[in-house]
Amino acid sequence: MKRRFYVLRVVVFLFKVVAVILLFVGLLSLAFALFHFGRAVGNGGWKAWSQVGVGFVGFAWAVGEFMVLYALGEGLNVLMAIEENTRAGALRLSRLLSFMPREEGTTTSGMETPSE
Repeated sequence: MKRRFYVLRVVVFLFKVVAVILLFVGLLSLAFALFHFGRAVGNGGWKAWSQVGVGFVGFAWAVGEFMVLYALGEGLNVLMAIEENTRAGALRLSRLLSFMPREEGTTTSGMETPSE
């Protein structure tokens, strides 16, 4: 069956790529936080602890954005799969109905035609 929605498939791919990039940025933020955590525990003041907090918040934000963007991409994939399956099912059903013999006095919808 012919695939449709090429631009939407590109958008889904871009959503997933951006999601993975954000996850990588979040991991860098976590590494930043852990690095400054070691400094803050030693002899750090409020500035070192604030850097730790920023690192952890950045990591949490990046993980949240990753989940949202990746789920959005997968949701669009599901919608496209539903459309493809519906179209394929309708095509199979129309082929099946074309082989069935028609009874006299009925239309293709199954409703009786008025007799004269």
